[in-house]
Amino acid sequence: MTQTTNASDWDYQHDVVIVGSGAGGMTAALIAHDLGLDAIVIEKSNLVGGTTAVSAGVVWIPDNPHLKSISYPDSRDDAATYLRETVGEDYDEEKIGAYLDTGPALVSYLEQHSEIAFRPVGLPDYYADLPGGKDGNRALDPLPLSARDLGEDIKILRPPHPQIVVGGMTFTTGEVAIILRKEPGWLKLVLKRALHHYLDLPWLVRHGNSPRLTLGNALVGRCMLSLKQRNIPIWRETKLKRLIRDETGVIGIVAERDGKEVRIKAKKGVILAAGGFGANQEMRKTYLTRSPETERSVAPDINMGDGISAGMELGADTHLMDEAWWIPIYRLRDSKLTCGMFMERSFPGSMIINRQGARYLNEAANYDDAGRAMANANSTNGPDVPSYFIFDKRCRENYIAGPLQPMPAVMDAVLSAETKDLVIKAPDLKSLAEKLNIDPVALENTVERFNRQALAGVDADFHRGEETYERHYSDPNVAPNSTMAPITEAPFYAIPIYAGDIGTKGGLVTDRDARVLDRGGNTINGLYAAGNTAASIMGRSYPGGGVTIGPSMVFGARAALHIAGKALTDLINK
Repeated sequence: MTQTTNASDWDYQHDVVIVGSGAGGMTAALIAHDLGLDAIVIEKSNLVGGTTAVSAGVVWIPDNPHLKSISYPDSRDDAATYLRETVGEDYDEEKIGAYLDTGPALVSYLEQHSEIAFRPVGLPDYYADLPGGKDGNRALDPLPLSARDLGEDIKILRPPHPQIVVGGMTFTTGEVAIILRKEPGWLKLVLKRALHHYLDLPWLVRHGNSPRLTLGNALVGRCMLSLKQRNIPIWRETKLKRLIRDETGVIGIVAERDGKEVRIKAKKGVILAAGGFGANQEMRKTYLTRSPETERSVAPDINMGDGISAGMELGADTHLMDEAWWIPIYRLRDSKLTCGMFMERSFPGSMIINRQGARYLNEAANYDDAGRAMANANSTNGPDVPSYFIFDKRCRENYIAGPLQPMPAVMDAVLSAETKDLVIKAPDLKSLAEKLNIDPVALENTVERFNRQALAGVDADFHRGEETYERHYSDPNVAPNSTMAPITEAPFYAIPIYAGDIGTKGGLVTDRDARVLDRGGNTINGLYAAGNTAASIMGRSYPGGGVTIGPSMVFGARAALHIAGKALTDLINK
């Protein structure tokens, strides 16, 4: 902790200093500006967008303003009931109440007064069958954006994760579901997008990336446009070193910029929205012992826990540091690329087994539940012991499977060398088991039992396909269980998978206005946190797609509102 009070000791001064350029940080800057405050965003990398940019960009806002236009029933009470069911003992009435109260109004304000815009998507809550759950439309998909709208700033937008780029293109969350389920019109949709993409030769030749931004790139791009219109600066390659505090509270930061330390005074507050600690090996080994290796994280390698560490140095309390937003992952070693298995686990003709050749989880469960089951298994087996995603020829031909696109779109013979190195292929189950160093009899018995249950349509062991969300990414043409089909057609395949994450969940403890609390439960004046820098309000659960970015934006906004001493209604009325 450094004490600095003289004006001459400051290199720069702003009302609000925001650390991190994800959706939460940029929302905080936008709201602060619109409340009449001078805000600045600092970003330690040379690219803008953080983890938001490589994500799906979905925000989870119950009772959002789009629902009335489509006559979809939802309410604050339903959402609160649902979160009590899912969050359980970590349910915080004040903080979750603040989230539910602010979210819909924030979406309305942003859509009316900025470039940020959404549309509802039919993505079910991850536990939609629980009281208060919904089968869609709480998740909001950012509207696609033309990359041309960003001008030269397209060069500083963090690109999407390579896993979600197909033929140079990306699709919206809603489009992905249509394509994967092969709903009527899916092929026409793909061809239309491909035609628009490849006919835009001037853009492709000049930039080499898609002229149509979707998912997290669309959300970040829209945030960037909104900040640019307001002349809010984003200082890239500016790294937080430490917070500055005096007897009144946090009054600024020390950052590293252009190879030297600079002192930036925050006359009214500092907002930490710098992501989690997924890329920090020491922090993972200390806190995330079920998945201690950084290569298990899908998130960008900039997530070093800078904001969390800075807050802890001032005595800030932490919570959920042993938790993550879990997901099964596979690793492409040559490109050093970690990829999440978001959807393919629920397609028919596949299953997950451990090194004993046995199933041990519901493969079609949401990715957080599936990843957590794998992480918990690590307590016994160790984090370096893989599980295997097993599938047959029929699954290979019809659905995505890890890095594999359906055949005949991508034949085995033309796969990249590193994909061939990852995917294990065998003419029969016995040979596959031998290649995996698994007891062949155990694998054959597991597959035989699975096949009987698939034919009956009932997974008596793990209840696969019984929940609404589990059937969202499945094949509606397969009956009686759209997530299950016998694994019978040779050749057979296996992909080694591990417990991974799309980000860490633990962080600084905050209150309903995103104020950071110390270990005694007292506020640290002038210090706020949002996103994965703050401990999640969702506890150890993952209620639905967008419960990472949604709270990040809402509590980024609430931090700015508290700093300004205003309510969102004041801003709307203004």
